[in-house]
Amino acid sequence: MEKRKLSIFLYSFLLCFYVGIVMYVFFAMIHIEKLSNFHAAFIFEIIGFLFLAYFIIGGIIYSPIKIGFFPALLIITIVYTVILDALNFVFIGVLPNASFILVNLIILFVYCMIAVPIYIMGKK
Repeated sequence: MEKRKLSIFLYSFLLCFYVGIVMYVFFAMIHIEKLSNFHAAFIFEIIGFLFLAYFIIGGIIYSPIKIGFFPALLIITIVYTVILDALNFVFIGVLPNASFILVNLIILFVYCMIAVPIYIMGKK
């Protein structure tokens, strides 16, 4: 039980640190609040953070996924989050609002096409 608490604390700290880095880049470096894609980028970042938190911390607390499927799902989620961040950093000021949302929805759709079958097959 002590390892579980330590893991939860460490992963929570790392997740908060990652969220802090992304928010710093958005607000201090890119000045996202002045751009037209602010709301869309923020919503898709929150979706990515929630997926990451659910699969990392939820996997430790609840263990709803078989251990063989957990690493694949975790890696796919991390890759999705990193790709989402990179594309948001690059395209937030370049693309029109509709195109920006479309790119984010396509990335989310591809992630769901990969992650949902893994999650369903790995469900205990």
